[in-house]
Amino acid sequence: MTAMMSDGEFVPLVMVVDDLDINRKLLETYLVRGGYRAVLAASGAIALELVKQDRPQLILLDVCMAGMDGYAVCQALKKDSETKDMPVIFITAENTAEAEKQAFAAGGADFISRPLHREVTLARVKTHVDIYAQRRSLEGMFRDVLEFAPDAFVLTDVQGKIVQINACAERMFGYVRRELQQFSLDQLLPQNLQDGYSTAEGRRKDGSIFPAEVSFAPLQTNRGILNMAVIRDVSLRKRAESDLSASRQQLRELAAKREATREAERKHIAREVHDELGQILTALRIDLSVLKIQLANDNPTMERKLQEMKDLVDQGIHAVRNVAVSLRPAALDMGLVPAIEWLCDHHARQSAARIEFEPDEENIAIDEVRSVIIFRIVQESMTNIARYAKATRVVVRIQRLPGELCVMVKDDGQGFDVTQVGRTKTFGLLGMRERAIALGGVLEVNSMLGNGTQIIVRIPMDNSQGQGIP
Repeated sequence: MTAMMSDGEFVPLVMVVDDLDINRKLLETYLVRGGYRAVLAASGAIALELVKQDRPQLILLDVCMAGMDGYAVCQALKKDSETKDMPVIFITAENTAEAEKQAFAAGGADFISRPLHREVTLARVKTHVDIYAQRRSLEGMFRDVLEFAPDAFVLTDVQGKIVQINACAERMFGYVRRELQQFSLDQLLPQNLQDGYSTAEGRRKDGSIFPAEVSFAPLQTNRGILNMAVIRDVSLRKRAESDLSASRQQLRELAAKREATREAERKHIAREVHDELGQILTALRIDLSVLKIQLANDNPTMERKLQEMKDLVDQGIHAVRNVAVSLRPAALDMGLVPAIEWLCDHHARQSAARIEFEPDEENIAIDEVRSVIIFRIVQESMTNIARYAKATRVVVRIQRLPGELCVMVKDDGQGFDVTQVGRTKTFGLLGMRERAIALGGVLEVNSMLGNGTQIIVRIPMDNSQGQGIP
Protein backbone atom coordinates (compact mmCIF):
# COMPACT_ATOMS: atom_id res chain seq x y z
CA MET A 1 0.00 0.00 0.00
CA THR A 2 1.60 3.28 -1.10
CA ALA A 3 0.57 6.88 -0.96
CA MET A 4 -2.25 7.32 -3.49
CA MET A 5 -4.07 10.04 -5.32
CA SER A 6 -7.60 10.77 -4.16
CA ASP A 7 -9.65 12.85 -6.59
CA GLY A 8 -6.41 14.08 -8.10
CA GLU A 9 -4.90 14.95 -4.70
CA PHE A 10 -1.84 13.25 -3.23
CA VAL A 11 -2.61 11.37 0.01
CA PRO A 12 0.48 10.73 2.17
CA LEU A 13 0.91 7.28 3.65
CA VAL A 14 1.89 6.84 7.33
CA MET A 15 2.93 3.51 8.84
CA VAL A 16 1.90 2.73 12.43
CA VAL A 17 4.04 0.16 14.21
CA ASP A 18 2.72 -1.06 17.60
CA ASP A 19 2.17 -4.50 19.11
CA LEU A 20 -1.08 -3.40 20.78
CA ASP A 21 -4.12 -3.42 18.50
CA ILE A 22 -5.90 -0.66 20.44
CA ASN A 23 -2.97 1.70 19.96
CA ARG A 24 -2.80 0.93 16.25
CA LYS A 25 -6.52 1.54 15.79
CA LEU A 26 -6.40 4.85 17.69
CA LEU A 27 -3.56 6.20 15.56
CA GLU A 28 -5.25 4.95 12.40
CA THR A 29 -8.39 6.90 13.34
CA TYR A 30 -6.36 10.06 13.96
CA LEU A 31 -4.59 9.70 10.64
CA VAL A 32 -7.62 8.97 8.49
CA ARG A 33 -9.54 11.88 10.00
CA GLY A 34 -6.48 14.05 9.45
CA GLY A 35 -6.47 13.23 5.73
CA TYR A 36 -3.80 10.53 5.65
CA ARG A 37 -3.71 6.90 4.63
CA ALA A 38 -2.45 4.40 7.20
CA VAL A 39 -0.70 1.05 7.01
CA LEU A 40 -0.52 -0.97 10.24
CA ALA A 41 2.25 -3.30 11.47
CA ALA A 42 1.86 -5.38 14.63
CA SER A 43 5.60 -5.92 15.18
CA GLY A 44 8.99 -4.61 14.20
CA ALA A 45 9.68 -7.60 11.97
CA ILE A 46 6.44 -7.07 10.05
CA ALA A 47 7.22 -3.35 9.72
CA LEU A 48 10.61 -4.08 8.18
CA GLU A 49 8.93 -6.30 5.58
CA LEU A 50 6.14 -3.84 4.73
CA VAL A 51 8.20 -0.66 4.65
CA LYS A 52 9.98 -1.48 1.36
CA GLN A 53 6.75 -2.53 -0.24
CA ASP A 54 4.56 0.38 0.84
CA ARG A 55 7.20 3.17 0.97
CA PRO A 56 5.45 5.32 3.65
CA GLN A 57 6.23 9.03 4.03
CA LEU A 58 6.39 8.69 7.85
CA ILE A 59 6.63 5.94 10.46
CA LEU A 60 4.97 6.18 13.90
CA LEU A 61 6.96 3.67 15.95
CA ASP A 62 6.15 2.41 19.44
CA VAL A 63 9.22 2.00 21.62
CA CYS A 64 8.13 -0.81 23.96
CA MET A 65 7.24 -3.81 21.82
CA ALA A 66 7.70 -7.52 22.47
CA GLY A 67 10.61 -9.05 20.62
CA MET A 68 12.18 -6.29 18.54
CA ASP A 69 11.72 -2.93 20.29
CA GLY A 70 11.31 0.42 18.55
CA TYR A 71 14.97 1.40 18.90
CA ALA A 72 16.12 -1.78 17.18
CA VAL A 73 13.57 -1.29 14.39
CA CYS A 74 14.71 2.30 13.80
CA GLN A 75 18.36 1.30 13.76
CA ALA A 76 17.58 -1.40 11.19
CA LEU A 77 15.75 1.15 9.03
CA LYS A 78 18.66 3.58 9.16
CA LYS A 79 21.17 0.93 8.11
CA ASP A 80 19.26 0.15 4.92
CA SER A 81 19.98 2.57 2.05
CA GLU A 82 16.39 2.21 0.79
CA THR A 83 14.74 3.21 4.07
CA LYS A 84 17.32 5.27 5.94
CA ASP A 85 15.80 8.61 4.85
CA MET A 86 12.27 7.79 6.07
CA PRO A 87 11.39 9.92 9.12
CA VAL A 88 10.52 8.06 12.33
CA ILE A 89 8.50 9.46 15.24
CA PHE A 90 8.86 7.46 18.44
CA ILE A 91 5.81 7.00 20.64
CA THR A 92 6.21 5.92 24.26
CA ALA A 93 4.66 6.28 27.69
CA GLU A 94 8.09 6.93 29.18
CA ASN A 95 8.38 10.72 29.19
CA THR A 96 11.97 11.19 30.37
CA ALA A 97 14.99 13.03 29.02
CA GLU A 98 16.89 9.73 28.83
CA ALA A 99 14.15 8.16 26.70
CA GLU A 100 14.21 11.15 24.31
CA LYS A 101 17.97 11.03 24.11
CA GLN A 102 17.91 7.32 23.27
CA ALA A 103 15.22 7.89 20.62
CA PHE A 104 17.20 10.56 18.80
CA ALA A 105 20.40 8.53 19.12
CA ALA A 106 18.64 5.65 17.34
CA GLY A 107 17.84 7.96 14.39
CA GLY A 108 14.39 9.25 15.30
CA ALA A 109 13.12 12.53 13.89
CA ASP A 110 10.73 13.29 16.77
CA PHE A 111 9.37 11.96 20.08
CA ILE A 112 5.73 11.86 21.32
CA SER A 113 4.70 10.85 24.85
CA ARG A 114 1.50 9.13 25.80
CA PRO A 115 -1.29 9.90 26.42
CA LEU A 116 -1.63 11.15 22.85
CA HIS A 117 -3.43 14.36 21.89
CA ARG A 118 -4.95 14.24 18.43
CA GLU A 119 -4.15 17.84 17.44
CA VAL A 120 -0.58 17.66 18.68
CA THR A 121 -0.01 14.27 17.05
CA LEU A 122 -1.43 15.40 13.70
CA ALA A 123 0.55 18.65 13.84
CA ARG A 124 3.80 16.73 14.26
CA VAL A 125 2.80 14.22 11.59
CA LYS A 126 2.09 17.06 9.15
CA THR A 127 5.37 18.78 9.92
CA HIS A 128 7.48 15.70 9.22
CA VAL A 129 5.44 14.57 6.20
CA ASP A 130 5.87 18.05 4.69
CA ILE A 131 9.60 18.10 5.43
CA TYR A 132 10.03 14.65 3.91
CA ALA A 133 7.99 15.58 0.83
CA GLN A 134 10.00 18.77 0.34
CA ARG A 135 13.27 16.92 0.71
CA ARG A 136 12.18 14.22 -1.71
CA SER A 137 11.10 16.90 -4.17
CA LEU A 138 14.48 18.62 -3.93
CA GLU A 139 16.25 15.30 -4.28
CA GLY A 140 14.16 14.55 -7.34
CA MET A 141 14.93 17.92 -8.85
CA PHE A 142 18.62 17.42 -8.12
CA ARG A 143 18.54 13.97 -9.69
CA ASP A 144 16.84 15.43 -12.77
CA VAL A 145 19.46 18.17 -12.97
CA LEU A 146 22.23 15.57 -12.89
CA GLU A 147 20.44 13.15 -15.18
CA PHE A 148 19.74 15.68 -17.91
CA ALA A 149 22.84 17.84 -17.44
CA PRO A 150 24.78 18.67 -20.64
CA ASP A 151 27.95 17.23 -19.10
CA ALA A 152 28.65 13.64 -18.14
CA PHE A 153 28.48 12.87 -14.41
CA VAL A 154 30.26 9.70 -13.28
CA LEU A 155 30.36 8.53 -9.66
CA THR A 156 32.93 5.92 -8.67
CA ASP A 157 33.88 4.17 -5.48
CA VAL A 158 37.35 4.53 -3.96
CA GLN A 159 38.63 1.69 -6.19
CA GLY A 160 37.49 3.60 -9.29
CA LYS A 161 34.57 1.31 -10.14
CA ILE A 162 31.62 3.20 -11.63
CA VAL A 163 28.53 3.16 -9.40
CA GLN A 164 26.34 5.78 -11.10
CA ILE A 165 26.24 7.76 -14.34
CA ASN A 166 23.81 10.09 -16.08
CA ALA A 167 22.26 10.10 -19.56
CA CYS A 168 24.96 12.33 -21.03
CA ALA A 169 27.64 9.80 -20.04
CA GLU A 170 25.78 7.13 -22.01
CA ARG A 171 25.67 9.35 -25.12
CA MET A 172 29.24 10.56 -24.69
CA PHE A 173 30.87 7.14 -24.40
CA GLY A 174 28.41 5.11 -26.47
CA TYR A 175 27.57 2.54 -23.77
CA VAL A 176 24.23 1.80 -22.09
CA ARG A 177 24.03 2.33 -18.35
CA ARG A 178 24.34 -1.28 -17.29
CA GLU A 179 27.52 -1.64 -19.39
CA LEU A 180 29.13 1.45 -17.88
CA GLN A 181 28.37 0.28 -14.36
CA GLN A 182 30.61 -2.74 -15.02
CA PHE A 183 33.58 -0.50 -15.88
CA SER A 184 36.15 1.42 -13.93
CA LEU A 185 36.73 5.09 -14.73
CA ASP A 186 40.22 4.50 -16.13
CA GLN A 187 38.69 2.43 -18.93
CA LEU A 188 36.91 5.58 -20.12
CA LEU A 189 39.61 8.08 -19.18
CA PRO A 190 42.95 6.27 -19.30
CA GLN A 191 44.85 9.17 -17.71
CA ASN A 192 45.58 9.16 -14.00
CA LEU A 193 43.19 11.89 -12.81
CA GLN A 194 44.08 14.10 -9.87
CA ASP A 195 41.70 16.11 -7.70
CA GLY A 196 40.71 19.34 -9.39
CA TYR A 197 40.41 20.38 -13.01
CA SER A 198 42.36 18.75 -15.82
CA THR A 199 42.28 17.90 -19.50
CA ALA A 200 42.13 14.31 -20.66
CA GLU A 201 41.27 12.05 -23.57
CA GLY A 202 38.08 10.00 -23.44
CA ARG A 203 37.68 6.60 -25.13
CA ARG A 204 34.32 5.71 -26.69
CA LYS A 205 32.87 2.25 -27.20
CA ASP A 206 33.91 2.30 -30.88
CA GLY A 207 37.51 2.99 -29.86
CA SER A 208 37.53 6.62 -30.99
CA ILE A 209 39.29 9.19 -28.82
CA PHE A 210 37.93 12.64 -27.98
CA PRO A 211 39.36 15.59 -26.02
CA ALA A 212 37.71 16.19 -22.65
CA GLU A 213 37.83 18.53 -19.71
CA VAL A 214 37.40 16.79 -16.36
CA SER A 215 36.58 18.10 -12.91
CA PHE A 216 37.41 15.41 -10.36
CA ALA A 217 36.70 15.54 -6.64
CA PRO A 218 35.89 13.22 -3.71
CA LEU A 219 32.44 13.41 -2.10
CA GLN A 220 31.43 12.39 1.40
CA THR A 221 28.07 10.60 0.98
CA ASN A 222 25.86 8.37 3.08
CA ARG A 223 27.43 5.49 1.14
CA GLY A 224 30.88 6.58 2.22
CA ILE A 225 33.43 8.42 0.11
CA LEU A 226 32.68 8.48 -3.62
CA ASN A 227 34.60 10.22 -6.37
CA MET A 228 32.70 12.42 -8.80
CA ALA A 229 34.01 13.14 -12.29
CA VAL A 230 32.28 15.81 -14.37
CA ILE A 231 33.32 15.27 -17.98
CA ARG A 232 32.81 17.67 -20.88
CA ASP A 233 33.42 16.68 -24.48
CA VAL A 234 35.28 19.63 -26.01
CA SER A 235 35.66 18.20 -29.52
CA LEU A 236 33.54 20.92 -31.12
CA ARG A 237 35.32 23.67 -29.21
CA LYS A 238 38.74 22.27 -30.10
CA ARG A 239 37.68 22.06 -33.74
CA ALA A 240 36.41 25.64 -33.62
CA GLU A 241 39.65 26.77 -31.95
CA SER A 242 41.65 24.96 -34.63
CA ASP A 243 39.57 26.55 -37.39
CA LEU A 244 39.95 29.96 -35.77
CA SER A 245 43.69 29.47 -35.39
CA ALA A 246 43.96 28.41 -39.04
CA SER A 247 41.91 31.41 -40.10
CA ARG A 248 44.13 33.74 -38.08
CA GLN A 249 47.20 32.12 -39.57
CA GLN A 250 45.83 32.63 -43.06
CA LEU A 251 45.16 36.28 -42.26
CA ARG A 252 48.70 36.64 -40.92
CA GLU A 253 50.15 35.02 -44.00
CA LEU A 254 48.05 37.30 -46.17
CA ALA A 255 49.17 40.34 -44.16
CA ALA A 256 52.80 39.18 -44.35
CA LYS A 257 52.55 38.70 -48.11
CA ARG A 258 50.94 42.11 -48.46
CA GLU A 259 53.70 43.62 -46.34
CA ALA A 260 56.36 41.90 -48.43
CA THR A 261 54.67 43.10 -51.62
CA ARG A 262 54.47 46.62 -50.24
CA GLU A 263 58.15 46.55 -49.25
CA ALA A 264 59.06 45.34 -52.74
CA GLU A 265 57.00 48.16 -54.23
CA ARG A 266 58.65 50.67 -51.89
CA LYS A 267 62.07 49.39 -52.88
CA HIS A 268 61.21 49.59 -56.57
CA ILE A 269 59.64 53.05 -56.34
CA ALA A 270 62.50 54.36 -54.19
CA ARG A 271 65.06 53.22 -56.74
CA GLU A 272 63.04 54.54 -59.65
CA VAL A 273 62.60 57.91 -57.94
CA HIS A 274 66.23 58.06 -56.90
CA ASP A 275 67.72 56.81 -60.16
CA GLU A 276 65.38 58.15 -62.81
CA LEU A 277 64.02 61.36 -61.34
CA GLY A 278 67.26 62.02 -59.49
CA GLN A 279 69.28 61.67 -62.66
CA ILE A 280 66.93 63.97 -64.55
CA LEU A 281 67.15 66.65 -61.87
CA THR A 282 70.91 66.28 -61.65
CA ALA A 283 71.23 66.65 -65.43
CA LEU A 284 68.95 69.68 -65.30
CA ARG A 285 71.13 71.23 -62.57
CA ILE A 286 74.24 70.68 -64.68
CA ASP A 287 72.56 72.31 -67.69
CA LEU A 288 71.55 75.31 -65.58
CA SER A 289 75.12 75.66 -64.36
CA VAL A 290 76.38 75.61 -67.96
CA LEU A 291 73.77 78.17 -69.02
CA LYS A 292 74.77 80.38 -66.13
CA ILE A 293 78.40 80.31 -67.26
CA GLN A 294 77.56 80.88 -70.91
CA LEU A 295 74.76 83.45 -70.75
CA ALA A 296 74.66 85.25 -67.45
CA ASN A 297 78.07 86.82 -67.10
CA ASP A 298 76.93 90.22 -68.44
CA ASN A 299 73.27 89.88 -67.53
CA PRO A 300 72.55 90.16 -63.78
CA THR A 301 68.85 89.52 -64.28
CA MET A 302 69.51 86.33 -66.19
CA GLU A 303 72.07 85.25 -63.62
CA ARG A 304 69.60 85.79 -60.76
CA LYS A 305 66.87 83.88 -62.60
CA LEU A 306 69.14 80.95 -63.40
CA GLN A 307 70.24 80.83 -59.75
CA GLU A 308 66.62 80.71 -58.64
CA MET A 309 65.98 77.85 -61.05
CA LYS A 310 69.08 76.09 -59.78
CA ASP A 311 67.88 76.48 -56.19
CA LEU A 312 64.50 74.99 -57.14
CA VAL A 313 66.24 72.04 -58.77
CA ASP A 314 68.34 71.58 -55.60
CA GLN A 315 65.11 71.55 -53.57
CA GLY A 316 63.69 68.96 -55.96
CA ILE A 317 66.81 66.79 -55.60
CA HIS A 318 66.56 67.05 -51.81
CA ALA A 319 62.85 66.15 -51.92
CA VAL A 320 63.57 63.17 -54.17
CA ARG A 321 66.17 61.93 -51.69
CA ASN A 322 63.72 62.36 -48.78
CA VAL A 323 61.00 60.48 -50.66
CA ALA A 324 63.38 57.67 -51.54
CA VAL A 325 64.64 57.43 -47.96
CA SER A 326 61.12 57.42 -46.50
CA LEU A 327 60.13 54.65 -48.89
CA ARG A 328 63.23 52.57 -48.22
CA PRO A 329 66.46 53.80 -46.59
CA ALA A 330 69.51 52.93 -48.64
CA ALA A 331 71.18 51.78 -45.42
CA LEU A 332 68.95 48.70 -45.48
CA ASP A 333 70.98 47.43 -48.42
CA MET A 334 74.02 47.47 -46.14
CA GLY A 335 72.48 45.23 -43.47
CA LEU A 336 70.33 45.43 -40.34
CA VAL A 337 72.88 47.02 -37.98
CA PRO A 338 73.83 49.90 -40.36
CA ALA A 339 70.14 50.49 -41.12
CA ILE A 340 69.15 50.82 -37.46
CA GLU A 341 72.25 52.93 -36.77
CA TRP A 342 71.16 55.29 -39.57
CA LEU A 343 67.62 55.34 -38.09
CA CYS A 344 68.96 56.29 -34.65
CA ASP A 345 71.09 59.07 -36.13
CA HIS A 346 68.13 60.30 -38.16
CA HIS A 347 65.90 60.55 -35.07
CA ALA A 348 68.71 62.03 -32.97
CA ARG A 349 68.94 64.93 -35.41
CA GLN A 350 65.20 65.57 -35.17
CA SER A 351 64.74 64.99 -31.44
CA ALA A 352 66.02 66.46 -28.20
CA ALA A 353 66.37 62.99 -26.69
CA ARG A 354 69.76 61.28 -26.44
CA ILE A 355 69.62 58.11 -28.52
CA GLU A 356 72.08 55.31 -27.78
CA PHE A 357 72.56 52.40 -30.17
CA GLU A 358 74.14 49.24 -28.67
CA PRO A 359 74.62 46.35 -31.11
CA ASP A 360 76.58 43.41 -29.72
CA GLU A 361 77.95 42.74 -33.22
CA GLU A 362 78.84 45.10 -36.03
CA ASN A 363 77.58 42.75 -38.69
CA ILE A 364 74.66 40.40 -38.03
CA ALA A 365 74.00 38.04 -40.93
CA ILE A 366 70.25 37.91 -41.43
CA ASP A 367 68.02 37.56 -44.48
CA GLU A 368 66.44 40.61 -46.10
CA VAL A 369 62.87 39.78 -45.05
CA ARG A 370 63.83 39.65 -41.37
CA SER A 371 66.00 42.73 -41.69
CA VAL A 372 63.18 44.77 -43.19
CA ILE A 373 60.55 43.65 -40.67
CA ILE A 374 62.83 44.23 -37.67
CA PHE A 375 63.78 47.62 -39.09
CA ARG A 376 60.09 48.56 -39.47
CA ILE A 377 59.35 47.50 -35.88
CA VAL A 378 62.19 49.66 -34.56
CA GLN A 379 61.11 52.50 -36.87
CA GLU A 380 57.53 52.36 -35.54
CA SER A 381 58.84 52.30 -31.96
CA MET A 382 61.04 55.34 -32.55
CA THR A 383 58.15 57.19 -34.21
CA ASN A 384 55.90 56.48 -31.22
CA ILE A 385 58.61 57.71 -28.84
CA ALA A 386 58.99 60.93 -30.82
CA ARG A 387 55.23 61.51 -30.87
CA TYR A 388 54.11 60.54 -27.39
CA ALA A 389 56.87 59.59 -24.94
CA LYS A 390 58.51 62.96 -24.10
CA ALA A 391 61.66 60.96 -23.42
CA THR A 392 65.14 62.36 -22.72
CA ARG A 393 67.01 59.09 -23.32
CA VAL A 394 66.38 56.20 -25.71
CA VAL A 395 68.37 52.96 -25.85
CA VAL A 396 68.24 50.61 -28.85
CA ARG A 397 69.99 47.29 -28.29
CA ILE A 398 70.48 44.33 -30.64
CA GLN A 399 71.69 41.00 -29.26
CA ARG A 400 72.25 37.68 -30.92
CA LEU A 401 71.11 34.98 -28.50
CA PRO A 402 71.18 31.20 -29.03
CA GLY A 403 68.76 30.57 -31.88
CA GLU A 404 67.21 34.03 -31.87
CA LEU A 405 67.77 37.73 -32.36
CA CYS A 406 66.62 40.04 -29.58
CA VAL A 407 65.97 43.72 -30.24
CA MET A 408 65.08 46.11 -27.40
CA VAL A 409 63.89 49.71 -27.62
CA LYS A 410 63.70 51.41 -24.22
CA ASP A 411 62.89 55.00 -23.27
CA ASP A 412 62.57 56.99 -20.04
CA GLY A 413 59.43 58.80 -21.16
CA GLN A 414 56.01 59.17 -19.59
CA GLY A 415 54.91 55.60 -20.33
CA PHE A 416 51.33 54.40 -20.63
CA ASP A 417 48.82 51.91 -19.22
CA VAL A 418 49.26 48.73 -21.27
CA THR A 419 45.84 47.39 -20.23
CA GLN A 420 44.08 50.53 -21.41
CA VAL A 421 45.93 50.51 -24.72
CA GLY A 422 44.81 46.90 -25.24
CA ARG A 423 41.17 48.06 -25.24
CA THR A 424 41.67 50.71 -27.90
CA LYS A 425 42.45 50.44 -31.58
CA THR A 426 46.23 50.89 -31.36
CA PHE A 427 47.10 49.66 -34.80
CA GLY A 428 50.75 50.67 -34.40
CA LEU A 429 51.39 48.19 -31.60
CA LEU A 430 49.14 45.62 -33.26
CA GLY A 431 51.05 45.93 -36.51
CA MET A 432 54.37 45.53 -34.72
CA ARG A 433 53.13 42.41 -32.92
CA GLU A 434 51.75 40.89 -36.12
CA ARG A 435 55.04 41.56 -37.93
CA ALA A 436 56.90 39.69 -35.17
CA ILE A 437 54.42 36.78 -35.26
CA ALA A 438 54.84 36.58 -39.05
CA LEU A 439 58.50 35.74 -38.39
CA GLY A 440 57.62 33.17 -35.74
CA GLY A 441 58.66 35.60 -33.03
CA VAL A 442 57.09 37.46 -30.12
CA LEU A 443 56.83 41.11 -29.14
CA GLU A 444 56.60 42.21 -25.51
CA VAL A 445 55.47 45.66 -24.42
CA ASN A 446 56.29 46.69 -20.84
CA SER A 447 55.21 50.12 -19.67
CA MET A 448 53.84 51.99 -16.67
CA LEU A 449 52.68 55.56 -16.34
CA GLY A 450 55.68 57.70 -15.43
CA ASN A 451 58.19 54.85 -15.79
CA GLY A 452 58.91 54.77 -19.50
CA THR A 453 58.39 51.99 -22.01
CA GLN A 454 60.34 48.93 -23.06
CA ILE A 455 59.61 47.02 -26.25
CA ILE A 456 61.36 43.69 -26.79
CA VAL A 457 61.07 41.67 -29.98
CA ARG A 458 62.51 38.16 -30.24
CA ILE A 459 62.88 36.72 -33.71
CA PRO A 460 64.11 33.15 -34.41
CA MET A 461 67.15 33.00 -36.65
CA ASP A 462 65.93 29.75 -38.21
CA ASN A 463 63.96 30.49 -41.38
CA SER A 464 61.77 27.43 -40.85
CA GLN A 465 60.03 29.09 -37.88
CA GLY A 466 58.61 31.98 -39.86
CA GLN A 467 54.84 31.55 -40.15
CA GLY A 468 54.00 34.03 -42.84
CA ILE A 469 57.17 34.82 -44.76
CA PRO A 470 56.63 34.53 -48.49
